[in-house]
Amino acid sequence: MQNLKPHHDKREVLCQNVISKHQDRNLTESLAKLPSTISNNLNFSDAIFCENFKKIDKDEPFVSEEETKFPLAFAFNIHREFVLFARLFRAVYRRHNSYCIHVDAKVDVEFRNQVTNLVKCFGENVHLIPLKSSILINWGDLGTIEAWFQCAKYFLRSFNVPWKYMLNVSGQEFPLRTNWELVKALMVINGSNVVEFDGIKAVRERVPKRRVSFRLRWLKGSVYTALRKEMVKFILTNKYATQILAALRTEGNQSKAQDELFFTTLNYNRQFKAPGGCFVLRQPKESDPRSIFVARYVQWAPPGQCSSKRSQRGVCIMGVRNVPELIRRPEFFVNKFRHDFEPVAYDCLEWWLLQKIKLERRKKRIASDFDPVFYKNLYCSKHHF
Repeated sequence: MQNLKPHHDKREVLCQNVISKHQDRNLTESLAKLPSTISNNLNFSDAIFCENFKKIDKDEPFVSEEETKFPLAFAFNIHREFVLFARLFRAVYRRHNSYCIHVDAKVDVEFRNQVTNLVKCFGENVHLIPLKSSILINWGDLGTIEAWFQCAKYFLRSFNVPWKYMLNVSGQEFPLRTNWELVKALMVINGSNVVEFDGIKAVRERVPKRRVSFRLRWLKGSVYTALRKEMVKFILTNKYATQILAALRTEGNQSKAQDELFFTTLNYNRQFKAPGGCFVLRQPKESDPRSIFVARYVQWAPPGQCSSKRSQRGVCIMGVRNVPELIRRPEFFVNKFRHDFEPVAYDCLEWWLLQKIKLERRKKRIASDFDPVFYKNLYCSKHHF
């Protein structure tokens, strides 16, 4: 049975040790070497497997009235690690939300078939971007933005779910919030967007040579966002957004990481008056909780400075040593994981989230350690269009 609790008490004992903030160094090293507690054999073409996989603790997740009144739209952009993606998808899936999956055009047929079967398994509120419309993405090019547009267009022309916010997610991440907690956080940010401003360093070399016809300050931040519906419409239809995208597309195939300019530039240039756009430019700092970029937790460091001693293109790969901190972070998602590196870390983060979901079903409330006031006090929650 491929639900989130495959080995019952053994997994609970293991994960209690992993999530403990008093991890024993020798024990941690032993845990880091353990294989995954979850089988990698996922057969979504099998109807029985499909139904079992979708269940969390033998049933579908509890959904509160608050959640049903505040549906979300999730856009996934994936190209590898199908097993991790499937588990991520299960963790965020709710029947009342809307989901769009973009699969990189360069993946093999087997990977795409696996995703197709997963989509059929989960239901009508999951849309797979057709192969003919898929974008071939290379690191550092504009492909991530083009893929985002594919899902944004789908969400805006689909009227079956009246979603409030669109969140984009990669396949090697995992949620640090339950759906109910996400909804609560997005409700109290008061109609603002969650978009990172990452300072002005390394902006100039990314700016396209083509000029736009209006005054513009190029800004940089994460490609991962949580955007209110009106902002998504603005991005697809506004004349400023259209010109900015056109300028970026002139160098879209270059590895300049120009995708990190798009959302931040639109959100923080006050003259655009973008719906939910922010007035305040504050670079995220741990010493200033109101500045924290809550859409994503990422550690940027060379391998030697990562807790896990492993990184990929400057992003630390999460491992067992990270878990005690991760479960205490306020962000929506954490990036990034690999199935072949300390898989017990992912397993136990999944187990921890399950406990929160089970509590919501049992108590009909969010866990007491979740603080919506934290999100209400963010700079952009107070200062936005």
